[in-house]
Amino acid sequence: PALQVSDLALPRPGGFCRQNQARPEVAGEEAEAASPPGGRRGPGGSDGTAVLAAADPVPSGRRKRQAPALVEPLELSITLSPYAGVTSPLFLRSLRGGEAAGYWLSRQPRPGASSIPLLTTWKGQLCARLNVTSEAALGWYLDRAQRLRQALGATYVAFEGVEGNSFLEQDVPAPAELEGDGYTEALAAALVTLGNGTIISAGSRSSHLPLFVQMSPLRSDWSHAGLKGLIPSVLHYSLLGYNFFIPDAVGGSEAGATLGDPELFVRWLQIVTFLPVMAFGTPPWLCCDTWVLNLTRQCIQRHQDFVVPLLLKYSEEWQSLGYPIFRPAWWLSPTDPVAFTIEDEFLIGDEVLVAPITEKGQTWRDIYLPGQGHLWLDTNTARVFDGGTTLRNYSASLAEVPVFVKAS
Repeated sequence: PALQVSDLALPRPGGFCRQNQARPEVAGEEAEAASPPGGRRGPGGSDGTAVLAAADPVPSGRRKRQAPALVEPLELSITLSPYAGVTSPLFLRSLRGGEAAGYWLSRQPRPGASSIPLLTTWKGQLCARLNVTSEAALGWYLDRAQRLRQALGATYVAFEGVEGNSFLEQDVPAPAELEGDGYTEALAAALVTLGNGTIISAGSRSSHLPLFVQMSPLRSDWSHAGLKGLIPSVLHYSLLGYNFFIPDAVGGSEAGATLGDPELFVRWLQIVTFLPVMAFGTPPWLCCDTWVLNLTRQCIQRHQDFVVPLLLKYSEEWQSLGYPIFRPAWWLSPTDPVAFTIEDEFLIGDEVLVAPITEKGQTWRDIYLPGQGHLWLDTNTARVFDGGTTLRNYSASLAEVPVFVKAS
């Protein structure tokens, strides 16, 4: 299978930065330069070197789009899939070795007949898919992944294409263990053996496993398919039990009407600052003015100093009580109908409320403060407000994101 390496990427705490990620021509392996996304035991990636955060601020008079002089150390992340193109050397060698019946999903053979690989389409290519019910196949696949990881010196491995039911797609009866989302569940369980630096594109009954889940890509615009869809997605994943996810890159990864919009970049950045991972598709010095680069450093530092301790605290609560780390407003106001209409705010545990701007050109918004009887402290102004109320036309400049801490 093809192996491609992306452009340089800048490491940060709590995530990775990637630029112009390459895609393989056939199913197989792909590599990208990236920094550590952290592990289940440390969602902030505290052992990552914050090069961008530590670099000296860029004077306002200096040239736009100038990258920091220091962009090392870099760590490599490879992206794999459980597919192999039918014309790839990997698949052809397995056929010659007589391994096809065991290594790839196959149609149920007729009596006395040989197994035939169940072919499907992946990224426009006709492919076979790894047989996750075979210990021999899983051992062979994981061994190849581990050897590739070691040969390239990669720290992290991302797996895409783990979702879907190939038998259902072909209208072919599936084995009992692979019915429904059985494939996704079985593969996730096997991938745990690769360690905490493992990322999967989907999960099924696997929220208890030490794996990161990659959230779906979003459009680079202000719509509900773009920025406005980020917070609902965060709450969706967290309520399902997947609290350690990697959001789409700041600014969105799918082309939209506002590609390269600095305002969109900033408002997106202000949200992901409060999530487990901060991922960048385009470094800020390539798309924005120097003040955005300095703001990015500040957000990274805030993520490390303020958000990571919260994630560690509420991850213990999640493990012991099952409560999500990221919570909707109605979590604190379960009897208030207004709380169920709020889709652009979220709580971290019960003590921090984040209410970002998601409308283009706006520097104000209405903010619902949940929890009647509680008090909320505005971290920007130090003003205190009652819970169970709505703040009308609350000011938030482009450089600000409204964040409230529960005072009582």
